[in-house]
Amino acid sequence: MAQHSFDYSRTLDELATFLFNRRETLLNNWRTACEADPSLKKISALSREEFNNIVPIILDSLEQQLLGQQPEVNPIIAAQSHGLQRWQKSLDLPDLLTELSHLSVMLFDELKLFRQLFPQSDPDAILQVQQRVLVFMHEAMRGSITKHDELQRLEAANRAASLEQALKEMEDLSRQRGDFLRTSSHDLRSGLSLSMGAAHFLQMDDLSLEDRQQYADMLTRNLTNVQSLLTGLMDLARLEAGHEPVQLQEFDAAQLLNDLVTSIQHLAAERSLILRADGPASMIVKTDRLKLYRIAQNLLMNALRYTPSHADHPGMVSVSWSAENDWRWGFSVQDSGPGLPAGLREVFHKQLKPIVEETSTLSPDAAQPVASLPNDEHRVPDDPLAETSPGALTDKGEGVGLQIVKRLCESIGASLEIESTPGRGTLFRIRMLMQPPS
Repeated sequence: MAQHSFDYSRTLDELATFLFNRRETLLNNWRTACEADPSLKKISALSREEFNNIVPIILDSLEQQLLGQQPEVNPIIAAQSHGLQRWQKSLDLPDLLTELSHLSVMLFDELKLFRQLFPQSDPDAILQVQQRVLVFMHEAMRGSITKHDELQRLEAANRAASLEQALKEMEDLSRQRGDFLRTSSHDLRSGLSLSMGAAHFLQMDDLSLEDRQQYADMLTRNLTNVQSLLTGLMDLARLEAGHEPVQLQEFDAAQLLNDLVTSIQHLAAERSLILRADGPASMIVKTDRLKLYRIAQNLLMNALRYTPSHADHPGMVSVSWSAENDWRWGFSVQDSGPGLPAGLREVFHKQLKPIVEETSTLSPDAAQPVASLPNDEHRVPDDPLAETSPGALTDKGEGVGLQIVKRLCESIGASLEIESTPGRGTLFRIRMLMQPPS
């Protein structure tokens, strides 16, 4: 009996974590289903923020209920706010009920996927969750149609102040670039010094075979990191000098992302990670195919590198893509890793002054979406999944990769939004036009 209780509680915890790690994919699939519904003619006119509204907060309440916690936000009140926002966007009541029905279907699809991926889960717990989801969605629908509550708006003065501060921070980027180059130079010197030290010890005749192998490995690691940093600096120099012109072409972005995920499934398997790709079967866009591939590969490889996995519960990386409307689309990479380090989050906030909206997927309190100014979390070395050794370069050199992704996104007119929750994961979302402006 005690073992059954343990399995039941464990399944609930794992399912809550699974739904959180699949949050962005769930929302994208919901949007795709609504877009495909001929009765929902006005959905395509909504931006991502307008469409998602405060549904992530409602999903937070569902997660808290599954874990036996008191929801921080009353889901009925939140649903009322969502219903009011849909009314303000000229969507009638049948539209609201239809889109919430699609959301229910997406939730049950995720429960079905969970049972496929984790067949050892307690079936009683799964059945109980299904019942809770039914009750929860019923309450959400009831809240949307019974009464309305005013949406909380950011004051215009606060928005203006945030914009003014963001413009001021932009003026500091030139100075920060100099600091970045000085840091990269320091990392290069450190790596070369370690390499020279290892080479010096290898010349000693009285070294044991074990010590000689250790110093040879140290030399190889540090020379590899130095080469990676130099390559990154050269790539960045070419981008900033405009020596990598944009080559526009029409292609299927869904196929490109699917092929990328398929090509590195073996790397995910080696690290016991679940790697998923979800989105429409086809999405024709016009942009620089190679640059888009480099951005996606960089983000995905970093997600694999920094996402831990455990024998009893593997880590997860989800890649998803969707159309916002007829002229804008995006893709995202969400991992179940440790989240951005506190120091790195502070750097993003200081340099870019992100405006945290309540439409954040992960959490309005911990997320830090960065609009219009692309960045990246880590630098991918030549061997992106290799472990960092004590003798290797420090993470200070990772800033080269951030600048490269930033420049690549800027060159194709894309933006990167970053959301990160400590201990739960990080989300990178790329957004761009279907067709570049003429």
